[in-house]
Amino acid sequence: MTNFQYDGDQLISRDRVDWSVTLWDENDTEGDPTWSWFELGLVAPMDWTAQWITGDYAPQRNVRYPVDCFRKAFSLRGVATRARLYITALGIYDAHLNGQRIGHVELAPGSTDFRTRLQYQTYDVTGLTREHNTLELRLADGWYRGSVGAYGTTNVFGRRTKLLAQLEVTYEDGLEETFATDDSVQWSNDGPLRYADLQDGEIYDANQTPSYGGLARLTQPGPVPTASDNVTARAHEQLTPTLIATPSGARVLDFGQNLAGFIEFAVPARQGQTLNLRLGEILDVHGEFTQENFQLKKPVKEFGRVSELLLMSGKENLLRGELRPTPEQAITYTCIDGVNRYRTSFAVFGFRYALIETDVEFEPSDFTAIAVYSDMEQTGRFECSNPDVNKLLENTRWSMKGNFLDVPTDCPTRERLGWTGDAQVFFDTAAYLMDVASFYRKWLRDLRDAQQKSGKIPAVVPYNGVAMMYDATGGSVGWADAAVLVPYRYWKRYGDTDILREFYPMMRRYADYMMGRTGHKKRKDAASNPFNQFVYEKGMHLGEWLEPEEFRDTVGGRSNPSRAEEATAYLHYTMRHLAEIADAIGETADAAVFTRYADGAKKAYNYLFVVNGSIDTDRQAKLVRPLALGLLDGHVAQKVGQRLVSAVENSHYRVGTGFLSTPFLLPVLTQIGRSDVAYRMLENEHAPSWLAEVRAGATTVWEDWEGRESHNHYSPGAVSQWLFDTVAGIRVERMNRFVISPTPGGSLTYVRAAYDSIYGTVTASWEVRDGSLLVRVTVPANTTAELRVPGATVALMPGTFENRFAV
Repeated sequence: MTNFQYDGDQLISRDRVDWSVTLWDENDTEGDPTWSWFELGLVAPMDWTAQWITGDYAPQRNVRYPVDCFRKAFSLRGVATRARLYITALGIYDAHLNGQRIGHVELAPGSTDFRTRLQYQTYDVTGLTREHNTLELRLADGWYRGSVGAYGTTNVFGRRTKLLAQLEVTYEDGLEETFATDDSVQWSNDGPLRYADLQDGEIYDANQTPSYGGLARLTQPGPVPTASDNVTARAHEQLTPTLIATPSGARVLDFGQNLAGFIEFAVPARQGQTLNLRLGEILDVHGEFTQENFQLKKPVKEFGRVSELLLMSGKENLLRGELRPTPEQAITYTCIDGVNRYRTSFAVFGFRYALIETDVEFEPSDFTAIAVYSDMEQTGRFECSNPDVNKLLENTRWSMKGNFLDVPTDCPTRERLGWTGDAQVFFDTAAYLMDVASFYRKWLRDLRDAQQKSGKIPAVVPYNGVAMMYDATGGSVGWADAAVLVPYRYWKRYGDTDILREFYPMMRRYADYMMGRTGHKKRKDAASNPFNQFVYEKGMHLGEWLEPEEFRDTVGGRSNPSRAEEATAYLHYTMRHLAEIADAIGETADAAVFTRYADGAKKAYNYLFVVNGSIDTDRQAKLVRPLALGLLDGHVAQKVGQRLVSAVENSHYRVGTGFLSTPFLLPVLTQIGRSDVAYRMLENEHAPSWLAEVRAGATTVWEDWEGRESHNHYSPGAVSQWLFDTVAGIRVERMNRFVISPTPGGSLTYVRAAYDSIYGTVTASWEVRDGSLLVRVTVPANTTAELRVPGATVALMPGTFENRFAV
């Protein structure tokens, strides 16, 4: 059984609950219990006795400030048996107690819409306490007032960063004492970190130390902190580089892997020497370091809505004043005499390469790249006989790591935003690769926070400014539908119906939003369509987004603004899922309404887009979408499936889809009985294709098929779901039950896969040998499975099964 809820006494702040699990085997023999525990944080607003503090200065326009440094000295009156630090910030912070770093959380408190939700962290600092103590806190701009989004907008949530912290101590005699932030805390901003921006980087002068010559100011409180149930961001893999010299003679560190994270170094130097580093993903066609694939330009000074509009429309030449590149991804370090040790603290970069300009003598081994992402456990392993396919999977996992930092972002460079479409198309792939239950639950709460009164869902969550761009795309099908499709897939993957109940009001409001905007835009079209009530066209829809250039529709040199095909398809798809959700939680009246709209949208779609019993186009997205979303039946589905195969063959098995439909291609081809075509697409090495990127040396998944934009976008890597659930054949059917249905094909001679589900680890492997298929499956305890291979179905109980079948 899974998803047990606590059913004991009412808990209050700071309570600790110890719990154990005891298992009995098939012979009713009792095993040894396994123990664990959890502890509540601060549940009620009045638990926070600390006061919000800020630096002693008045922030001005067009000025960026050094990192704030706070210090509080305090003494204990006895031995601490329990000490907890509860802390958060509007900005990002780190903390040291008696010179030692507290915890391992990076970029705390994380990213939320700071207008409505603020996470906090709890640290056990019992072992760090002494009789006389010094607590040091640093506060940087972070998501709160630092550069965010594609155009590096600043001060999105406010100009004044703030900090809240209280350290609670329990003594041996049971008495308690609290040490909290207030206006007695010492402050200065004259420490070594002269500048720290999440996107642009850091300026560090090792010759400076904080004087703490002033006092913190009390300031207006931020939102009441709520406990973070997300997995916190941590430092993970560490990579050392090789040194390359570019044709121009520049020195570039190559870490061999595109990642998102920090950089660290330890170099001997003389006082006043400097190291200047710029971080990037690629080398250009001439072999030189470049940042052009992700950089835009923005005004040096703060800018408003008019400038936003000009930037969005590519008319930055009309802006007054100086422009600067964004993001800069740069570090400037000024040395002291001796060994200089540095590690990024408050900036995170997307990079494989580091251009280094310095007169300091160094070795490549002096530098380290550190991957930083939310602390998710790996759940899926896959290996096959084609090393390029294995590399594709690892590239996908690395792109996930590079973008799952408290929020599922699109890329770690140019935008670093929680695009809802990316998050929904990738959910099942993400769940195979890593344990994302807590991660997505947190983001769904961000999604709920962002929903507008109308029910509209913004395209970017959490909010990060540039509303003219990101809010304007809200309601776009495939993106806004994340409000329904992510909870639905979460439920199916993890068997958690509570997720449906928690977010059903959000889903219901979004359904109302969709249903309230049905009908053609033009009266003439509406009058002539008997299914007008179920056509979805109104609003701004992004459409397929980033199909390969050669496959995109253009009208007069501009993209076709009509998205009735995509929108009506998703009206059916979303309503169908909502009807199933409503039934599952007992909302039967709603289910009937949703079913009516799902059925109506299906009829409207066929009326508008099926001609003479088929869809005649070579646009793969327009063929695979209706098949994947269940819009076609019978001979129409059969004919469109055949037309999809023809379209794929006409493109020489290259990919012709964008963000929304790329995950559908291989599953649909398999479902219509053409896994041979699916395998040819998967293993095709000619662009646009997945393996063309691998052959080009990619270590992450590219945003666009041409490779001109960001080189770290996980969305097109959603194809990796097919490797697990179809090639290896591992699927969670329902609670405690799997279906194992491997699909051999292509050049593959063997496959080995494992998935750590919430019901236990299930493995599946197959090998083509001597004209037969050798299959081996391991089913975890307390579950059952059904093995399906061509010509045979086998019921499996816990344990290992192995057999040979005819190919």
